[in-house]
Amino acid sequence: MAGPRYHAPDLGAVEGVVAGPAAATRVRATYYDTADLRILRWGGELRLEAGHGWFVSLGTGERGALHVEREHRFAASPTVPAGALDLLTGFTRGAACKPVLHTRTDRHDVGLASAEGALIGRLRDDLVTVMEGRRIAARFREIVATGVGVNGEGTAMGAVVAALCDSGAVPAHLAPTAVRAIGAPANAPPDVAAPRVSRHDSAAVAVRAAIAASVSRLILHDAAVRDGSDPEGVHQARVATRRLRSDLRTFLPLLDPVWTEHLRDQLREIAALLGAVRDADVLLGRLRSAAGSLSIAEQAAAGSALEALQRDRDRARIDLLAWMRSRRYTALLDDLVAAANDPHTSSEASGDAAVLLPPLAAGPWRKLRRLVRQLGPDPEDAELHQVRIRAKRARYAAEAVTPVARHAVAGFADAVAGVQEVLGEHHDAVVAEAWLRRAGDTTDPMVLGELVGLQRAAAAAARAAWPRAWKAAQRAHPRSWT
Repeated sequence: MAGPRYHAPDLGAVEGVVAGPAAATRVRATYYDTADLRILRWGGELRLEAGHGWFVSLGTGERGALHVEREHRFAASPTVPAGALDLLTGFTRGAACKPVLHTRTDRHDVGLASAEGALIGRLRDDLVTVMEGRRIAARFREIVATGVGVNGEGTAMGAVVAALCDSGAVPAHLAPTAVRAIGAPANAPPDVAAPRVSRHDSAAVAVRAAIAASVSRLILHDAAVRDGSDPEGVHQARVATRRLRSDLRTFLPLLDPVWTEHLRDQLREIAALLGAVRDADVLLGRLRSAAGSLSIAEQAAAGSALEALQRDRDRARIDLLAWMRSRRYTALLDDLVAAANDPHTSSEASGDAAVLLPPLAAGPWRKLRRLVRQLGPDPEDAELHQVRIRAKRARYAAEAVTPVARHAVAGFADAVAGVQEVLGEHHDAVVAEAWLRRAGDTTDPMVLGELVGLQRAAAAAARAAWPRAWKAAQRAHPRSWT
C-alpha cells in the first residue's frame, strides 16, 4: 500500500534486476452487491469493467467458495448476467444486487527480469480512484510484486520489495480493491460465522457453533454444485445437510421441537437431491476404475453400459439444479442463516455445554452398539448397511460435542469413522453389483461377469475387515464423556 502521490523507485537500480517498459491501462469498474454487502463479506466480488464485461470472483485466499474455479467472466450486458447471479446465490440468497462502488484504476504493469533475461516477476502499480458521480471520493495506491521463484531469483524479488518499502510503500494484507475502498462494512464477517467454543461456554453457544459450521459449509459449496466441474462440491454440500440433520436430532432435547422438525423437513428434500447426484458420482467412479483393469476391447463394452449410468446422473443433476434455482431453496438458505445465528434453544440450553451435551452424543453410540449385538454370525448386506448408517450418526454426534467433551472423544469419533468407512466400501460394492446385474441386458456377459466379480471381491474384503474396525471403536470408547 502507498499514498496516492507515491512514486515507485527505479527498479533498474536494484542489483540483478532489469525492469521492462511499463504497460499503462485505465480500468473503470462498477461493483455490485446486495444492500448489506453479502458478496463482499463472504469474500466474493461482482463487477462490470467498461469494455471488458462482467467478472465474478468467488473468493480470494482463505475466504470464499470452495472446490470451484474462483474467477468467472461473462460478456458485457446492460444487466447482471443470470449465470453470474446463479453462481453467487449461496452468498446473496437471491437478494437483489445493485451498484455499490465505482472506481477508476490507472494501472502500470512492469515485467522484471534477471541480468540474463529470465523472467523473475512482475510489478503491478494501481492508482485506485473511488468515484461518487463525478466527484473523487478517495484515492489509494495498491502495489503488488509477484515473484517467480526459480533458480534463486526469489532473492532478487526480495530486493525489489525492500526497494519499494524504502521509497515509502507499506506491506499490507492483500485485500480486494472493493473491500479496501468501502472499508469496514465490506470487511465485516459474513452472514454465518461459527463461534469458537470451549468447555466453559453454554450449551446454547455450542449448539449454535455446530449449526453454523454446517450452514457455512453448504453456502461455501453452493457455487461448486452449480458449476459442476468438481464432484467434491456435491459431496461436501451433502455432508453439510447430513450433519445439520444429525446435529438437530442430537441436540433435540435442547431445541424447540416444532422449529427443529420444520428445519429437518426442509433439509430432507435438498439432501435427497444431493444424494442422488453424489451416489451416481460414486458409482460411476467405482465402475470406471474397475473397467480400467479390463482389456481395451472389454473397456469399450463396459463403457456403453456406463453411458446409461451417466445419463441417470445427468438427469439427477438437472433435478438438483432446478430445485436450487427455485424460491424454495433461497427460503431454505434464509432459514438456515437465521438458525445459525439464533437457534431456537430451550431455557435448559443456558447450562454448561460440558455437562449437557456429551450425554446427548452418547445416545447414538448406545443404539449402534445394541444393533451390532443383535447381528448374527453372518449378517445380511442390508443389516450391515444399517450398522453403517448408525455408525455415521454416532460419529457425527461425537464430533458435534468434541469441543466440550473429554479429549478421548475425538479419538473415539475417528475410530467410529473407521467403521463407517469400511462398511461404506461394502455398501458401495453391493450397490455396484446390483446395478451391474440390472444392466445385464445391455452388457457383454463376459465383461459383466468380470465387473461383478471385482465388486463381489471388494464386498467380501470389507465384510471381513469390519469386525476389526468395530473392535477398534469399542476400545476407543471413552469411559466418561465429560
